Amino acid sequence: MNNSINKIGIVAMPRISVGGGFPRATRDLIAALDEMGKEVVLLTPFHVNMDKIAELYGPIKLKKIIYPHKLATFFSRDDMLGRKLIKREFKRLANEVDFIIDLDGCVLHNSLPGDFDRNRYVIWRLSCINPETYKLQKVKDPKVLLKMLTKRTIKKMITRKKDIPRGVRIYPVDEWTEREIIKFWKIQPEKMCLYPEIKVEEFNPNKKKKDQAVILGRIASNKEINKSIEIFHEGTRNFPDYKLVVIGGTTPDSKNYLVELRSLIKKLKIEKKVIIRLDPSFEEIKRVLGESKVIIDSQIGTSMNMPVIEAMASGCIPIMRKYSGTYMEILANGRYGFGFDTVEEGARALERVLTKKKLDNKDSIKRAQFFSSAKFKERLKKILKTAK
Repeated sequence: MNNSINKIGIVAMPRISVGGGFPRATRDLIAALDEMGKEVVLLTPFHVNMDKIAELYGPIKLKKIIYPHKLATFFSRDDMLGRKLIKREFKRLANEVDFIIDLDGCVLHNSLPGDFDRNRYVIWRLSCINPETYKLQKVKDPKVLLKMLTKRTIKKMITRKKDIPRGVRIYPVDEWTEREIIKFWKIQPEKMCLYPEIKVEEFNPNKKKKDQAVILGRIASNKEINKSIEIFHEGTRNFPDYKLVVIGGTTPDSKNYLVELRSLIKKLKIEKKVIIRLDPSFEEIKRVLGESKVIIDSQIGTSMNMPVIEAMASGCIPIMRKYSGTYMEILANGRYGFGFDTVEEGARALERVLTKKKLDNKDSIKRAQFFSSAKFKERLKKILKTAK
């Protein structure tokens, strides 16, 4: 293998033609590498809908897409099992590229060809190592709970110690994930976090604001959107004109949760104050964030949340659950926004923000710049440079 890095392989196991943080981070990584003059070869078990990606996040250009056999696609609903079934395609990828970025990692590092420089294979860990936040969340739907427990059981059965990546470079998406890697994998990752690219320059913090709060994220029970709605209800009792926009992508599991959310909205008698927008385009997200004054996020026990940074770049004041990577790292434990542990505490923070005559958002806008496109490319170049 020559020393130049021109063709880069990316391994992405989840679907990327849908809404969500992982698909978006994948798309932005591909686009950034293209802008840096690199050719990208993608290995993924699920069909890539280029038009849908362009609609959601913007267009991308790929040199090639490698798909495994259909059986692997079916079993790739479980990331770990899917990885065990695409080893042949992974070796093919390794023989065609100069460098590999494996999103989340595990298993495949054992299938690198013998002549492939292991310093040219890196893992970008985007997902939590221990997403078992069910212990911290109340899952009411028995079908959802059964699905979670079944998936956990299968993963424990098929995961072996050698499946955990050792002897390769791992870049965590944030400090929360870094701590998880050390705690659960017993591995020391690279010291530099590869934060996802946030196109902060595309958001307008100077747009005229409405009396409006926003909840932005995938419509799923683990996002605790119901808690955020309760916070809005309690925190705006003295502000009857305030509106709330709930905006986010959907999955097959969203249907039941939407029923629950709409029932809660009706129970709180705020139907006329709440608007729900599903599967928004990037343009719609920018518009809603630009018009809003506050973003509320009640998700617990997870790594950093990209929509929060977008909201900050748009001039929104963030109100976040304290036990999360978002509060710890993005908000620097409250320096750039407000944190809460309970609905009551979150409601008080919201009321405090709305009581002020002028929106004090300069610090949060400035903080968002740390995650800009330019900063992302700088970090990415450092990673590629260390392989030469």
